[in-house]
Parts: sequence; C-alpha cells; structure tokens
Amino acid sequence: MFHVFSDVEGIRIAVEMERRGESFYRRAARVSRSAETVELLEALAWDEQAHRAEFERLAASRSALSDAAYDDETNAYLTAIAAEVVFPQGLMGLREAGFENPAAVLRSAIASEKDSILFYAELRERSADERAREVFREIARQERGHLFRLQKQLERVAGQ
Repeated sequence: MFHVFSDVEGIRIAVEMERRGESFYRRAARVSRSAETVELLEALAWDEQAHRAEFERLAASRSALSDAAYDDETNAYLTAIAAEVVFPQGLMGLREAGFENPAAVLRSAIASEKDSILFYAELRERSADERAREVFREIARQERGHLFRLQKQLERVAGQ
C-alpha cells in the first residue's frame, strides 16, 4: 500500500525529513569516537534544524494550499521516493560506509540531499497548485544550495 500525498502533505513531509535528518546526525554524533566527525555531524544537524525552521515558515505562509490527494499512480511513485530519502539504512548504513571518516559522512549526506531534491522536484511537477509549486521550487533551491556546500566541503576534506 502507498501513502496518499497532497501538496499539504508534501510540505509536512519536507519538514519531517529535516527533523529526521537532524535527529540522525545528532544520534551519530553521540556514538562517534572521532572529534572531527562529531564536529561535522553536529554542524550537519544544525543545518537540518535551520532548514526545518525555514520549511516550517514556508508551510505556514502557504496554509491555504489544496489538501486534495494526487492520483494513485503519483501517490505510489512519491511513496517509493519518500521511503528512500532520509538515510534508509540508519546508523548501521553510515557505519558500514565509514562512520568515523568525515569524507564518508559527507558522501552519505550528499546522497541524502540528492534524493531530497528529486523528491521535491517530483512534488513540484505533480502539483496542480501554483503556490505549492513555488514552495517546492524554493525548498529544492535551498537543498541544492546545501548540496553545493556539502560537495565543496567534501572536496576540502578529501583533499587533506
């Protein structure tokens, strides 16, 4: 069975994805033994917290959005994307990727950002409401900015 999405639900999911990302990074920071990695994870958690606050502001400013559900095919597709967006393998997946290695943490964060951008692009494309499309466009723009900063940070870390 798939989740039933609407524009309002898509915005709520955007907020929840940021909340989950923040929680994930904070939990990872608590179990990391590397001071450098803990610092990176805490910074990533703060980024997610800031995004969540901004997305909550966007959601509140668009409270009159349609809550009409998308068609069944769209709901199935968006459900499949949403299920994979925020660190689907959790801390164990990050541990296997090289948990104590800042470059590995950044690669994981970059992958998550790319998945998020795909999700918001699909929501934007599927929405019939121009106001919702603008919200999803802005959320994706902010996530692309975050992706760019993470990629630059990975270049610096990997070049050390």
